[in-house]
Amino acid sequence: MEVLDFRSDTLTKPTKQMRERMADASVGDDFYGEDPTIRMLEERAALLLGKESALFVLSGTMANLVAIRAQVAPGSAAIVSASSHLHLNETGHLASIGGITSHPQPTPGGHFDLKALAKAYPVQKSNAKPSVLAPKLKAICIENTHNGEGGRCLGVHEMRLLADFANNRDLVFHMDGARLFNAAVALNCSPSDLVSPVDSVSFCLSKGLAAPGGAVLAASEDVINEARHWRQMVGGGMRQAGILAAAGLMALENNIERLSEDHDNAKLLAVGLREAGLNLTVDDVETNIVMAYLPESLGEPDTFHSLMRDIGVLTLPPKGNRFRFVTHRDVTRVHVEKAIQHLARLVSQVTEEMTHV
Repeated sequence: MEVLDFRSDTLTKPTKQMRERMADASVGDDFYGEDPTIRMLEERAALLLGKESALFVLSGTMANLVAIRAQVAPGSAAIVSASSHLHLNETGHLASIGGITSHPQPTPGGHFDLKALAKAYPVQKSNAKPSVLAPKLKAICIENTHNGEGGRCLGVHEMRLLADFANNRDLVFHMDGARLFNAAVALNCSPSDLVSPVDSVSFCLSKGLAAPGGAVLAASEDVINEARHWRQMVGGGMRQAGILAAAGLMALENNIERLSEDHDNAKLLAVGLREAGLNLTVDDVETNIVMAYLPESLGEPDTFHSLMRDIGVLTLPPKGNRFRFVTHRDVTRVHVEKAIQHLARLVSQVTEEMTHV
């Protein structure tokens, strides 16, 4: 049975050409700053994003942690999206390692309500007495694209408004850009324009860019120097890791523009899932993530998930009645069309069985 795997875009495998590039990479000891391929990756990433400097790290989770800790002292607080990866899926590292309190705020569709945010966090008057009870608010963190909200994008104008909010309150502005290039491609803007308003930005090489691992943090030189210290603290110091950076370089050179194919396939999948009988809004699909909802008429989500697995269509376990489908380089249009056919038959079968219960 052919398996059609939509669990995540982390499932991509390095191509033969990428493996060859990794095998041929020039390497040195990165701890001493002597790995030429890592230096090339960091310089290219900084240039691509219009930042002074960049740092190669092991994962997006590590990038977010060292970025925020490099700029925010323990005992401080950070505004985060309540449905963000940073808040829900990074082991609580801001609190446990950074000593930073999170202030989760709703972000329906991936967007903060700026009016509500300004009301909740007003600009302090110059003569106002600071509270001795509350942690001092020092940062706001966003996710772009927003995974938990279906791969939704924050555009350049919205980024600037958020930067104004941050600047007026003297806050660090950090972007978890795990899928940053998906956003840039979907919005038809340059990555540097999109991240220009932020103080620091992370992005993953191992998702849609299809490298086997690694992430990059970009910021000012001072922030990167401090982040390098925190990378070492959490065990992220590397030696001859240019073999991994070589894959990242190839990903940046070859795999950004092709992300539009993943977006087209996700839109096709969304249309097919809706026609098959799942609930979703096709216009909400902006990048490579589709959030589809199981109607009550099709039974329990966990049962339906098992039936999907039995016919070779894989997603992560549902959250409530929501199923997440993610397209990527190794999921072709043909795979999407087959998945739609399989799921349409499954919905028809389940509907018939439910009718006779």
